[in-house]
Amino acid sequence: MSQHVNIRGLQGRYVNVQLNGTTLPNADPEGNSVALDIFPSSLIDNVVTEKTFTPDKPGTFTGGSVDITTKSFPNDFFLNASVSTSSNSEVGVGGGILLPPDGLEEVPPVANSSSVPPGPTSDPERRDALNQVTQAFATGVSPRSNDVLGNRSAEVSLGDRFSVMGDRSLGVIASLTYDHSFSGYNGGTTARFSQTGINAEQLRPEASYTTRRGVEETLFGGLAGISFQLTPTDELGVRFLYNRDDEHIARYESGILPRDNISGDRRFETRVARVIERTVRTTELDGTHQFGSGAEGVRFEWQTAYSKVRREEPDNRFFPNEFSPGERDTSFAISGPVTGLPTRYFRDLTEQDWSVEASVEVPVGPTLFEAGGRFRTKTREFRERVFKHDAPIGHGFSGRPEAYVDERSGLLSDGMFGTYVTEVPSQGGNYDGALDTGAGYLMTETPVPGVPSLEFIGGVRFEYTDMSLNTLDTDTEGAFSQFDVLPSVNLVWTLREDMNLRLAYGRTIALPSFREFAPFQSFNFIGDFTERGNPALKRTRVDNFDLRWEWFPRAGELLSASLYYKDFTDPIERTFVAESVDQGIITYRNRESARVYGVELEARKRLGGLAPWLEHVQVGGNLTLTQSQIDRTEEVLTLIRQFRDDPDETRQLQGQSPYIANVNAGYDNPETGTAVNVFFNRFGDRLQTVSANGADIFERARSTLDINFSQRLLPGVSASISVKNVLNSDEVVSQTFKGDEFINDRRPLGRTVSVGVSYSY
Repeated sequence: MSQHVNIRGLQGRYVNVQLNGTTLPNADPEGNSVALDIFPSSLIDNVVTEKTFTPDKPGTFTGGSVDITTKSFPNDFFLNASVSTSSNSEVGVGGGILLPPDGLEEVPPVANSSSVPPGPTSDPERRDALNQVTQAFATGVSPRSNDVLGNRSAEVSLGDRFSVMGDRSLGVIASLTYDHSFSGYNGGTTARFSQTGINAEQLRPEASYTTRRGVEETLFGGLAGISFQLTPTDELGVRFLYNRDDEHIARYESGILPRDNISGDRRFETRVARVIERTVRTTELDGTHQFGSGAEGVRFEWQTAYSKVRREEPDNRFFPNEFSPGERDTSFAISGPVTGLPTRYFRDLTEQDWSVEASVEVPVGPTLFEAGGRFRTKTREFRERVFKHDAPIGHGFSGRPEAYVDERSGLLSDGMFGTYVTEVPSQGGNYDGALDTGAGYLMTETPVPGVPSLEFIGGVRFEYTDMSLNTLDTDTEGAFSQFDVLPSVNLVWTLREDMNLRLAYGRTIALPSFREFAPFQSFNFIGDFTERGNPALKRTRVDNFDLRWEWFPRAGELLSASLYYKDFTDPIERTFVAESVDQGIITYRNRESARVYGVELEARKRLGGLAPWLEHVQVGGNLTLTQSQIDRTEEVLTLIRQFRDDPDETRQLQGQSPYIANVNAGYDNPETGTAVNVFFNRFGDRLQTVSANGADIFERARSTLDINFSQRLLPGVSASISVKNVLNSDEVVSQTFKGDEFINDRRPLGRTVSVGVSYSY
C-alpha cells in the first residue's frame, strides 16, 4: 500500500481517509495528508475507494474518499509474523550517514527565571543567572557522520473468534509493528533564485548549496479491536490505535549566497539537527442495531472516536556561519545580519479530535431512505520558545560549532563573557486553534419509476464549519464560519448484469490546515524560503461532475472509462508573497476560481483465458489525464508583465498532476507458493509553489518501478525480496525561465533492497 493517498492527481486536503467510517487523525499535523503504512495488511478486511460524493460522506470529499475497514470477526484463529531488513543505495549497509548529536529533552528549568538578562551585565546576580542558562545549553549542535546497520522491521498480528453466552460471537484482533530505518543522501543540491527585471535573460541565484541529509526513524505502532455480537442483528465494537514515530534529522549545507558575497570568496554553511517525536492515540466505539427482521428491518448505526496527536521538537538546532578559504588558513565568522545567529527551537504541538455520528436506514419497498448526522470538534495548541547563541562584539569563531556553544561560552576564566544564550520572541509560534463541524443529511436509493434498470442515489448534506485561530505573541486572529448545502445526485443505469453507466453531480468542500492558517514562520537553512501561514484563508467549495462507464467481465476484472469536471471556488494555493519575491516568503492564499477536467481509464485483467500458461498472471493499470486551469487576475498579469512580455492568462492548479500512470503485473501460483509483482508509476510535472513573477516552481515528472518476489519455503513460511525505485529516480524541483531550467532542489532517492521472512497460520 502506498504511503499517502492520491486520487486523480489530487491529494492532501482534497482526499478524505477513514478508518471504519471515522476520519483518521493526521500523524503529521503540519499537513493534510494521512500515512497508510501504519496498518498491517493482515488486519485489513477491505479498502473502498470512492470518487463520487454521496451525502453520507464528510463534505471534505472533493477528490475522493478511502475507507479502510479492519476485520471484526475473523473466521478462524490466525497468526501472522514477519521480519525484514533493507538497505538504501544512498546509505548502504555499514555506510556513513549524517545524524544529529544528542540534544536537550526540554527547555532547561533555569531558562524560565525572569532574572535572566538579554545579555552580559555588571549586576552579579543577573550575570550569574545568564551564565547558568548559557551552560545549560552547552550541548552538541553539529551533525556527525555515523556508520549504520541496515534497516530493520518486524510485524505480528493475530485474531480469533470465540463463542460466548451460547451462540454469540466475540471477535478479537491485535497487531504490533516496529520499524527502524535510515535514509538520506550525500549528493543533493539546493538553490534559490529571483528575477531582476523584464530584460533579465536568466534568474539570479540567491543561494546555491551542496547538501547532505540523514534521517534515523523509529516507528512503533499497535492496533487492537474487540467486537461483540449482542444478538444476530446487533453488534458493538471498540478499537484502539497507537502510533509513535521518532525522527532524528541532520542536514549540512555548504555553498554561496551571491547576493551577500560581493568579494566572491565568502562561503556559507548551515548545520541543522532536529528531533521530531510524533504520537497518535485513537479510541473508537461503534455499534450496529437492526429493528425488525430481514430486508424490511430498520438499521441504526453509530460511531464515536477520540484522538490525541502530540508532536514535539525538543531541541531543533540551527547553526549558520560563513568562511573564506585562504592560501594558508581559512577564516570563519558568524554574521548575524547575513546568516542569522545560531538558534535553538523548542516546539510542542497537541491536537485533540472528538467526533460522534449516527445514521438510520429505513427500507420502504424497493426504496431505501437514510438520514444521519455528525459532529466533530478539533482543537490545537502550539507552543514555541526560541533561544539564540549570541556573543560580545569582537568574539571570534574558530570554525568548531561545539567550541562556540560550549568551550567558549558563558563566564570565562578571565572574568569576561564568551558566547551567551538569550531567549527571543517567537514569530507567531504560539497559537490556539479550533475547528468545529456539524452536519446532517438526507438521502435515498431507489429505482426510477418507469425507467427499467435505472437507479437514483442522492440527497443533500447540510454542513456547518467554524474555524478559528488566536495567536498569543501578537494580536493576529483568524476565523471563518460557513454553512454549506451539499447536494448529491447519482444515476446508475445497469446496461446488463456486468455493465453500468454512472452519471453524478456533487458539491463538496476543502479546508485549510491549522499550519496554513497560522501566521507562524519557519525555514530550514540560510537562504531558504520562509514559510508563513495566512489567517485570512477561507474554505474551498467544489462542484463535481462525473460520467463513468464500467464493465466487470469476470470476478476480479474491470474495464472502465470516466470523464470528470471539477469547478473550484476559492481554492487554496501555496504561493510567494508578491511584495517579497526576492526575500522568498511563501504563504497560502485563496484564488478566485479554478477548473479541473479530464479522463480516467482503468483496467484489471486475468490472462488465464488467453493461454493455459498464463493462468496465474494478472495485469492492471490506471491512466489519468487532467487539465487544470486558474485564471490569472489582471493584477497578477500586470506584475508578471514587468518580467515577461506575453504571460499566459491561465496556469495549472497548484498540486494537480497533469497525468498519472500506474501499471502493474503479477504472477501468483498458490500451488507452488510463488508470487511476483511489478509496479510502475509515473506522474507529470506538479506545480509546487506559485511565483509572483510567473517563474513557478514545479516538482518534476518522475517514474518509479518496484519489484516484489516471494516464495513459500515451508507450509506457512515464505521468504521475500523486493527492490524499490529500480530506476533510481531523483526527486527534482525546479523553475523554467526563457527556456532554461533552474534547479531548486535535487534529492537522490536511491534504490532500496529488502529481504524478509514471514509466517502465517
